[in-house]
Amino acid sequence: MSAETVLNDRYVLVAQQGSGGMAVIYRATDRLLMRTVAIKILRPSMTSNPEFIDKFQAEARNIANLSHPNIVTVHDVGRYAGPKGETHYMVMEFIEGSDLKRIIRETNQMNADKGLALDLALHFAISICAGIGFAHRAGIVHADVKPQNVLITNDQRMVKVTDFGIARAISETQPGAREDVVWGSPHYFSPEQAKGEKPSPASHVYSIGIVLFEMLTGHLPFTGGSQQELALAHV
Repeated sequence: MSAETVLNDRYVLVAQQGSGGMAVIYRATDRLLMRTVAIKILRPSMTSNPEFIDKFQAEARNIANLSHPNIVTVHDVGRYAGPKGETHYMVMEFIEGSDLKRIIRETNQMNADKGLALDLALHFAISICAGIGFAHRAGIVHADVKPQNVLITNDQRMVKVTDFGIARAISETQPGAREDVVWGSPHYFSPEQAKGEKPSPASHVYSIGIVLFEMLTGHLPFTGGSQQELALAHV
């Protein structure tokens, strides 16, 4: 998708910010409200299942109802019928900063793998807990807690959890694939996620503990040559 793409005569894609297996993230301009936003565009391989699209949109609406300083705000969800087919997207607030994983890596390079300062790591961890806990009280489970899904402003004052919903939507609409798809990311998932079970609020406590361990030490508690080795280590 080119940088000149305009979604529904409103959202002008400016530059790609990142990508993953399920979606590509763009910085964009909202012509209607004249503000910068982030747009998550689902990859075409994810949009062939109508049931998944319905679930994705429902999850987006649930997240849009969350209003918390430690959760990235969802502004809109929609679809765009372009020349190459239908595009499904989610519009979110744009965070001028970096993700926590990048901050950990950059700190390790400067400080010989000694991790973040204690006060800073606690600030980040408490903020993550506040956002995740608020979502739990609203009945929403993140399903993929990891430092890549924690955005931090350049001044490091604001911490925002992002990327709710997509992993959950995939598993709940593709039950036949549940044994082949492990919830979450291998380095951060809980023992029950390692067994292929659905995550719960307790699973997030475990994953946040892994993130805090990595922040303080500069490395992960478990490593392995394969996803199976990592799963066994967690279990």
